[in-house]
Amino acid sequence: MLVSEIMRRDICSFRIGDSLAKVCHLIEKRRLYGAPVVDQDGMVQGLFTRPHLIKALLKNCSPDTPVGDLMQTKILTITDDQDLSETIKLFVDTGYHHYPVIDEKGCLIGLVLASDLLTALARECYKIYGAYNFDNRGNAMFGIDEKGYIRSISSTAHQVLGNTVETILDKHIIDTIPMMEILGRDLLSDARKANEYSRQLGIAQKRIEYYRMELENIRESKYTFNEIIGMSPSMKKLRNVAAQAAKTSSTVLIQGESGTGKELLAHAIHHASPRCNEPFIKVNCAAIPEALMESELFGYNEGAFTGAEKGGKPGKFELADGGSIFLDEIGDLQFSIQAKLLRVLQEFEFERLGGVRTIKVDVRVIAATNSDLEELVRQGKFREDLFYRLNVVNIETTPLRERKEDIHYLTDYLIEKISDRLGVSVFGITQEARDLLSNYNFPGNVRELENILERAMNFVEDDKGFIEEQHLPYFNRPSKKSKFDNVTKVAIDNASLSDIVATAEKKAILEALERCNGNRNEAARLLNIHRSLLYKKLNKHQIG
Repeated sequence: MLVSEIMRRDICSFRIGDSLAKVCHLIEKRRLYGAPVVDQDGMVQGLFTRPHLIKALLKNCSPDTPVGDLMQTKILTITDDQDLSETIKLFVDTGYHHYPVIDEKGCLIGLVLASDLLTALARECYKIYGAYNFDNRGNAMFGIDEKGYIRSISSTAHQVLGNTVETILDKHIIDTIPMMEILGRDLLSDARKANEYSRQLGIAQKRIEYYRMELENIRESKYTFNEIIGMSPSMKKLRNVAAQAAKTSSTVLIQGESGTGKELLAHAIHHASPRCNEPFIKVNCAAIPEALMESELFGYNEGAFTGAEKGGKPGKFELADGGSIFLDEIGDLQFSIQAKLLRVLQEFEFERLGGVRTIKVDVRVIAATNSDLEELVRQGKFREDLFYRLNVVNIETTPLRERKEDIHYLTDYLIEKISDRLGVSVFGITQEARDLLSNYNFPGNVRELENILERAMNFVEDDKGFIEEQHLPYFNRPSKKSKFDNVTKVAIDNASLSDIVATAEKKAILEALERCNGNRNEAARLLNIHRSLLYKKLNKHQIG
């Protein structure tokens, strides 16, 4: 398939001399995210999107400013006779959202969006797997990494395809479509082979669907120990312990406050382990409703419940077979699911929801929590035997307030990282601004530091290029009367304990909302509670 078959021909473009006011009007009128910028000859010169518009407005640019002065000049262009697989690989490597299509003279003739590529990728993959309802059981014939490249081939695939199968090793799944189509026809023509290998193709189908959904985030899904910044003794010890743990397949339990890098550490352990070329599946135990958790983790068979997908569906443990599974917020896992998870950790086997066949898996479990699991065990909210199974290798992340010597290293690293992501020119931070950061306790830890720096970088003037004290208004703003100061204080001798707790809870929520400028998602993170719980408490205390 060629780019010409999927590109958009009826597109809007901006002229390099168009004013900011005109471009703003076009974006609003046509509901555009952005568009290519061309010169008077129709040749592509750059790209202008809503983020560029927002940046221009923050800088108070004149409405008459030419878009050529504000556009992004570093872009990637493609041609209409380019093979689609090359374009998809280009998207995987760059992550750009817009790809202008040009002719041999460099003139704009069309546009391809990231959504167009994802749709085409799904369509091509379903040509192989989508029409067949195989029983999804067992291991896959091919091991595919997070970017869609074939990294391992099973002995079963060797038996079916012969030694020629080695030619597809390290190739992208898109490049193997012709061979896979032949394999599909052969399997369907032989009922015995279809019965034997259908489970393998079923797993492959679900993995392709998983990779399609994760494709847009793929550039952020791989971290190593190089991203764990800090030279304090506690960070050196943490890296050493994690590096030792990566060498084995033992279960790892990561404990620490929110924002201290527990997920990053889990990624680094997986990618430093012998399983680095196998799947790394992430599950947020706090975000999945109890009614869906069992089917998400362990999968289900056809007919297991109303609305169950035909052919069934493998769970996250099956998708992670051979690799690692990261169970984030393990302390919020429902008590009813804990027993089944314990069996997986003990016997490495389970049954799907509605199934009777035992499925064996080879999975390394990495769990993380900001809760005190031992206290939850004492309260009867977490199984003691499961806690001991998880707590084989225990790693505790250190809050930023206890390793303030790392703030300077993290600040420099994050400024460079954010500058590259936002496409802004920020060269560093003044000593006065550094001192402000060093004297702050960072209840949100590294995540809060990154948010503070990103907020400041949006207001750095181009001719200065350094973060200064004035760019950190949160630290410099004068004290003022808070919204929660008017909350009636409850005298201990005139109120019950529940009244005192309720008043303190309401004050904490109001303070968090004020510090986050009314952003409820940020307030929930600051309070270390789930967003849904915050909404319940807002209703309880009648906070608008």
